[in-house]
Amino acid sequence: MLTRLKVMGFKNLREVDLQFGLFTCIAGTNGVGKSNLFDAITLLSDWASMPIA
Repeated sequence: MLTRLKVMGFKNLREVDLQFGLFTCIAGTNGVGKSNLFDAITLLSDWASMPIA
């Protein structure tokens, strides 16, 4: 389970440090980076599932 995410310099996310609980709601106005946050999580998930050579 993802409990913490720190993102620096990814798309429009300059410096983000989030702690996740059992239920976390991501909300905000348009253009603040909600989708970019999920893109960062997807990227990390993809990297984690890649085989180590």
